[in-house]
Amino acid sequence: MNFRVGPGKDSKDVQVYSFNYVTADASFDADGRILNLYVDGLEVSTPNYDGESMPHFSGWPGTEGYNVTDHETLEVSGVSDNTEEAIAQEVNNWDTKRERGDHYGMNYDKDWHKQMDHFQEFFKGKTVAEIEEWFTKYTSDVNGRPLREDSEVEEDQVKFASLTEDEKTELADVVSGATFSLKDGHGDIIGAIKDAYENRVEVTITLN
Repeated sequence: MNFRVGPGKDSKDVQVYSFNYVTADASFDADGRILNLYVDGLEVSTPNYDGESMPHFSGWPGTEGYNVTDHETLEVSGVSDNTEEAIAQEVNNWDTKRERGDHYGMNYDKDWHKQMDHFQEFFKGKTVAEIEEWFTKYTSDVNGRPLREDSEVEEDQVKFASLTEDEKTELADVVSGATFSLKDGHGDIIGAIKDAYENRVEVTITLN
């Protein structure tokens, strides 16, 4: 889990706060290679964030209310009613990023769950160590996103230029379906996959 200042501020210039919790469910073969992988995440913000599908947490029951943003006007419309019933309803209505589906609202052709599916397929057959090595070599040291040829970040341009043509081709296959960060303020997906491996439980299958 990580806590984040943001995303952004509301129309009254009051800070938005959020937290992210990433989960990874994986199975591995005897050599530690991923057979199957399923990653999801829960992102929750204060109620003054303007994204309609974002789960909210307004505060503990009995605490002072926090600014609430109207998702149609994008203006602060009042403050939250932090009763026990209201907060319980907020928590009960939390949806994960996969549950939010195409309403998550990423600024790409594919929303979060589709891009995560692409990453999952790419990571199959790799060990955690190989995924960590890939992440170090092929993603931005600035924001954790896969490197892109058209990046305007100087550090990313230098890192991309150091790749061979075959490596650039492999990377192009990845970014054709997934471009979001694997480790930033939205959560540590690489760390979650590593945790899944370190907490693995051996399963023995007997064939008759």
